Amino acid sequence: MQKLTNRKKPSNLLESRLRDNLDLLDQIRSDAVNDIESLTDAFQHMTLVAQSVQQNYQALLAQNQLLKSTLLSIIDECECRQGNRCDRCQRILQTLVGKNPGQKLDPVLKYKSILTQIRKLG
Repeated sequence: MQKLTNRKKPSNLLESRLRDNLDLLDQIRSDAVNDIESLTDAFQHMTLVAQSVQQNYQALLAQNQLLKSTLLSIIDECECRQGNRCDRCQRILQTLVGKNPGQKLDPVLKYKSILTQIRKLG
């Protein structure tokens, strides 16, 4: 009787490397998809935060405008007149003018100042 021996087929190194490379590429692609999903979630969160800041800032501006209008109406309804304001109206005007009443208002500088303040909040 003839003995049969089981011979292993010689492994094909090229095929083995190819399969390993394909598996590695699949893992890399899967990781990339997960990273993109995480990045998308982060962008969505940042969008929500930015929208919240925007809404809060708009509400703050509306309240600020209402306060200014109220203070100016108090001055308008007062018995004193422009150039001869009472102490209360002088204090209100001083508050509205701010710390540097003689300084000419530069809109660009004011805008940059507001942006700086907003960035500090975030």
